[in-house]
Amino acid sequence: METVNMSRSIPQAVHTSSPGEDPITQWVAHLPPLIIAATGLLLFQLSVMIVRGGKMRNDLWTKIDTVGVRPGGGIISWALAMTKSVVSMQETMREGYERFSKFGRPFALPTMWVGGALVVLPPSMLYLLNRSRDELSSFSALLDNAQFQYLMTDRDVWANTIHFDIVRRDLSPKNIGPLAGIMAEEWDAAFRSFWGDTKGGKVVNAWDSMVSIIAHTALRIMVGLPGCREQDYLKQSKLYANAVLVDACFINCLPPAMRPVVGRVLALRTRYHQRQLMKILMPIVEDKLRVYEDMDVQGDDPGDVIQWLIRTAKQHGPEQMTAKKIAMRVLALTSMFVFAIGWVFAHSVLDIYCSSSRDEFISILEAECRGVSAKHQGISTKEATDALYYVDSAVRESMRLNDVMVHLLPLDVISGDAIDLGGGRRITPGSDIRTVFPAQMVHLDPSLYQNPERFDALRFSRQSDAPEQTGSQQAAKRQLMTTVSTTFLPFGYGRHACPGRWFVAQMVKQALAYVLLNYDVEITKRPGKRTSMLNFMLPPQGAEMRVSRRL
Repeated sequence: METVNMSRSIPQAVHTSSPGEDPITQWVAHLPPLIIAATGLLLFQLSVMIVRGGKMRNDLWTKIDTVGVRPGGGIISWALAMTKSVVSMQETMREGYERFSKFGRPFALPTMWVGGALVVLPPSMLYLLNRSRDELSSFSALLDNAQFQYLMTDRDVWANTIHFDIVRRDLSPKNIGPLAGIMAEEWDAAFRSFWGDTKGGKVVNAWDSMVSIIAHTALRIMVGLPGCREQDYLKQSKLYANAVLVDACFINCLPPAMRPVVGRVLALRTRYHQRQLMKILMPIVEDKLRVYEDMDVQGDDPGDVIQWLIRTAKQHGPEQMTAKKIAMRVLALTSMFVFAIGWVFAHSVLDIYCSSSRDEFISILEAECRGVSAKHQGISTKEATDALYYVDSAVRESMRLNDVMVHLLPLDVISGDAIDLGGGRRITPGSDIRTVFPAQMVHLDPSLYQNPERFDALRFSRQSDAPEQTGSQQAAKRQLMTTVSTTFLPFGYGRHACPGRWFVAQMVKQALAYVLLNYDVEITKRPGKRTSMLNFMLPPQGAEMRVSRRL
């Protein structure tokens, strides 16, 4: 993957400061690059100290192949590799994948994230993800990646993640149907608000406008009516989701020894937006707590995230049933609802309309949307969205090309059998050695995907569309965007697969169908070269497009 110039790699906030914005926000928004620059001189020295403490802790590092460190390299070589990982993770991972992963061999990857090295497991070991979460856990790794210990003020919220219970239960496939109708009610207002409703069209920032569209509809699921339509809530939710993402990225780039001090400074912006958002959320949660006994979900009304959290909190004791605690848990889910889904939608639209085969793809996708809409009286049901096989293929293909991170699926061995790497090399429980998988390289492997760098919207629909296939054969061979496999890992794999992927699929496919049926899109400024900052891929924030409403 490409090396990125640090002066261009700092993610920009989705929202730019305005004259009416609080001056503290404006000051804090400029703080991270200043802090990074000021601590640059200390980075090398601290890296050396961290490597001395981490590399020598386990003799595994003397038995495993390493990339990014010259053969026989000592402390200085390791320190340089860790420091370089902030801007060259993609190239280093590609080197390791080509040299080792393709041949079923693990390798060590120096990274500033852990202040030492990760063990990158080959795809042939993905079977490990079928082991129990009680044996192989990703929990600590996900907390380390999100850096909530600095960004969120309530430790019980980020360390006791009962809010994820609602993702497993209330966003499961059987509960998507009622949610589909609710989301369908919001798309028209969301698109008209951010893309306009005139045939003459307007030029919009692709990333900002599409994240805003997703946020508008996601907030309906999160807090329900009428709170979801408050413009200040929408604005603050975007600012908060963006701050969590950007500030966590900066903190991850610091040597771990510096994080307890500098991390707290970098977190000031996120904590400011947290306070602003809490002022809006608290009254909404308090109102719903007051009427809790009367808000049993009946019929087709699935409720909203706040209602689900109240029900879940009640099961975990009275200390969880406070408005502040529940509101904080809404915040903990905000980045997932706003940024993660916005990422998939924005990249899908850009990939389709930037493609050299855009006319062919748009013709096929639009025809499918019109046919399904006519059959189902719109795209407002789960059944209608499930019938969008070509749209599904296009989104799956975009997800293949646009991983959020270079490596995914981190694991810590916490109990049970050790991970056997062969040759007498083992990762035992409590060894403090973290493993990951080279997901991005898998998705770009020419031995797995023909022309892997090319966006092919119909890549995943062609096999099941073969004329000799019967209906049942087509269904059996169809690879939907929710289908996880050893060659498609954005949603994880095995027991570690994302339980909310059906909700993501429903939301993104509905939104994309709305675009295809209602707008003409012309890319006026194409996305730049894809780059990373440590493990995180930077979003296409510079892309612009002209969107024109079909009247």
